[in-house]
This record gives sequence, C-alpha cells and structure tokens, in this order.
Amino acid sequence: MSSLDNLVAEILQQAEKEANRILVKVKAENLEFTENENKKIQKEIENIQWKTNEEAISLKERIISNANLKSRDMVLQAKEELVDKVLKMTLERLKNLDSDSYLDFVENALKTLNISKNAEIILTKKMKDVLGKEIFGYKVSDDIVESGCNIKDGNVIYNNEFSSLLEFNKEDLEREILKKIFG
Repeated sequence: MSSLDNLVAEILQQAEKEANRILVKVKAENLEFTENENKKIQKEIENIQWKTNEEAISLKERIISNANLKSRDMVLQAKEELVDKVLKMTLERLKNLDSDSYLDFVENALKTLNISKNAEIILTKKMKDVLGKEIFGYKVSDDIVESGCNIKDGNVIYNNEFSSLLEFNKEDLEREILKKIFG
C-alpha cells in the first residue's frame, strides 16, 4: 500500500500545486480586474466631479446674471420713481404759477396756434377768478381745467393742461431729468 500512498500523496501534491497555480492566477486576475474597475470608477468620479463643477459654474453664472438683472431693475425702478417724483413736483409748481407766469404760458400757447377770434380760453378756476372774462382778445370760457389751459376753437379743443403736456413729453423729460441728475 505504500505505492498507493505514494500515488495518493503525488496526486494530492499535484492537486495542491494546481490549486496554488489557479489561486495565484485568480489572485492576479482579481487584482487586474480590481485595478481596472478602480480606474473606471475613478474616471466616473472625475466625470461626475467635472460635470458637477461645470454645473456649479453654470449655476453661479446664472445666479450672478439674475442678481445683475434684479439690480439693474431696481436701479431702473428707483430712477423711474425719482423721475415720477420730479414730474409730480413740477406739476404742483406749475399748478401754483403766479398770474404773470401763467399769462406768459397762455400767451405762448396762443402764439403756436392758428385760431379764430371766436376761440375761447379755458382757464383754471383760480386764474379765471383773477384774470376775468377776457384775455389777449379772447373770451374766457365758463368751463375750467385743473391746470394749464385749453383753447377751444369751434369743435376743436387744444389741450394745454400741464398734466397732459408733462405726460406727452414724459420720455424727453425723463431723459433730461436723468441726464441732469446722473450726468
């Protein structure tokens, strides 16, 4: 039986060598596979980081752009409010013109128009009371306006109310006001 024992021992030894060879091969393959997978994972991580970084940069740019737009809108709104305030103050000052300045305004309005002698001038209540029934050879109407004057020639009414004139010229006035204030 010793030859049988030797044969079994030899088979076991060969099996052990084969098992070791397979184990070494599997370990090498496993190491190579693990390294390849780690490289793939690292590349994927780098791609994700790059995408995340790009998205972060894009998000940052959008946030800055939105902030700039909001800031610009706030500045524009503040400028618009300032212009409105200046125009409102101007209207109040115009409504309170002294009679000489008011007469100059009416006279200048009449000079720009080609109206008949039958035309009527519609004044503010205050100026109507101060100036009487006729100015510059024209009848003062029984009607009144809030500010400025209107000139009625037949069926045509020329609107020279201060609020209307300011509104009509608002864009030009706005530019001029902003230019004077902000240079």
